[in-house]
Amino acid sequence: MSLYFASFSVFRGPIGSGNSPGKSGMKFEKLRLIQEESPRPAAENMAIDETLFLTAAYPVLRSYRWVRPSVSFGYFTPWSEVALPYAGRDLVRRWTGGGIVEHGQDFTYSLICPGNKSLPTTMELYRLVHLAISNILLESGCQVEMVPVSDPVRSSACFEKAVQFDLKLRDEKIAGAAIRRSRKGLLLQGSIQRLEVPAQFEVLLAGALGEQVDVSVVSDLMTEQAAHLAKEKYGAAEWNCRR
Repeated sequence: MSLYFASFSVFRGPIGSGNSPGKSGMKFEKLRLIQEESPRPAAENMAIDETLFLTAAYPVLRSYRWVRPSVSFGYFTPWSEVALPYAGRDLVRRWTGGGIVEHGQDFTYSLICPGNKSLPTTMELYRLVHLAISNILLESGCQVEMVPVSDPVRSSACFEKAVQFDLKLRDEKIAGAAIRRSRKGLLLQGSIQRLEVPAQFEVLLAGALGEQVDVSVVSDLMTEQAAHLAKEKYGAAEWNCRR
């Protein structure tokens, strides 16, 4: 048994898009759940994710809200693609890749996984997380489907195109994510849009991903560290306008 994962056949029932029901999945042995009810500025949300990534001792699932309508955009996205089209919103460059994502009415979450060798491949983890989301939504009556092949559409807007293992409802993308992986571990930042998730969705998701779930909060020390990072990095033009 690895430090962070145990093999576990946890995903059962129809999952759509040609995947086999009951295919062996994985569960974290221990998962920390942080549910943030109070909204935060865009820069601070990104800073807390990075601070968790750099300091977490074991996997963390965090759900969070936005104090104002915001747009996050991938690490490689040119500033010119967001500056005018989304003027008037809080704009922040993510540490992860991916496209442009509008926030405010969505369910936003992050998954932080320390370590590297013990983790599944990036695409396998992407699939497992979206598979867990799919099963929860299916049980609530939403007939979502997992995308088997990436859309041929070219767009910098994340929810105008679906990549493999994204989720769709009535042919519209409703769930996507972006990932950064390094020697330190893996950070996944995800969004669910165009539908209302079931009550206590983050609790259901944590239970699907972790064998043991510990509910926690962002500490005062971490908030202080994140505030400094938000000011020096995610709220600075040098970071957001750099491309």
